Amino acid sequence: MKKFIVLLLFAALMISLFACGKEDGETGVESETEVYVPADVSDVPSPMKINGREIPYGLFRYYYAAVKYQYDLDDPDFWLDSGKYDEVRDLTVFYMKRIAAVSEYAEQNGVELTEIEKKQAQQSVNESRYSSFEDDNDYYRALDLYFLTEETNLLLEEQQMLEDKLFEYLISEESGPKISSNPELIRRFVSNHVVRVDHILIRNDEGEDRNENETLIKELYERLQNGADFYELKHKYTEDTDNADDDTGYYISKGDKSQQFSDASFALEVGQMSGVVEAPYGYHIILRLEPDEEFIGNNLDGQFLELYRYGMFNTALRKLMDAQTVEYDPSFYTYTPLNIK
Repeated sequence: MKKFIVLLLFAALMISLFACGKEDGETGVESETEVYVPADVSDVPSPMKINGREIPYGLFRYYYAAVKYQYDLDDPDFWLDSGKYDEVRDLTVFYMKRIAAVSEYAEQNGVELTEIEKKQAQQSVNESRYSSFEDDNDYYRALDLYFLTEETNLLLEEQQMLEDKLFEYLISEESGPKISSNPELIRRFVSNHVVRVDHILIRNDEGEDRNENETLIKELYERLQNGADFYELKHKYTEDTDNADDDTGYYISKGDKSQQFSDASFALEVGQMSGVVEAPYGYHIILRLEPDEEFIGNNLDGQFLELYRYGMFNTALRKLMDAQTVEYDPSFYTYTPLNIK
């Protein structure tokens, strides 16, 4: 099952975490006898409650740091004049609410992890640890580097397993299924909740000058406004390697991409082009395309079935999220991208 956007945001961090353990060079310890002591955040008060349940600080901290990284790519100067503190905080809260909604939805449907599945989650974490790191010092240092603890790492694994299990239950005959695969429902969903778009992407990769990237995308937009061909510029400049040479575009539903990309895409009319859209990972110019009805009809049991199922699943979660009661501890308002630790 594909990972949801909630995990895609920090996939790069996890890849870096488990790839860095066996690289040549410094191990992060001064001598063979030194023992690296990882951070312990177990006593830090919960920053918020959702429906009366405390959100562990370790979980909040990890998501906050992951969202922060998507914005600044570890460049602290980004925050000097960014005005995006609230965006990071709000997006982190969104993820906390979504996690709580998954747990609530699972409870409503009698879905939970068995003891065997919990052991499998622990085994998965252990396998990643011992296959990727030479020793405990390297492992704990890497966890600290990416704002993880052993407890949070296991919680993330269990949470994803629970979400996968819940989704599989909802589309199974055992549940009804509660998320149907009726072709007419799928076609109706595609007509009302899916758009076809293409885009030019200039990425903000770590170490790059954001100002230069912004200047470039604005120059491309100006050229398009003056009559340049969208696809000619796309083929030359886009940094979306998935569709650089493919002019068929993407079919997306809300929640598939970043909020900025999604909002801009759904605001366009067919044939209309957006202005410069800034997202955490780069700059876009988006073109909305006419849906290919023949292609849609031929893929109602494939690509669009998947879009429909995930769309209905996320719609159910959003309803639960909208009904949640959120209480904030005073400490919640003290956290910023510059002091989270």
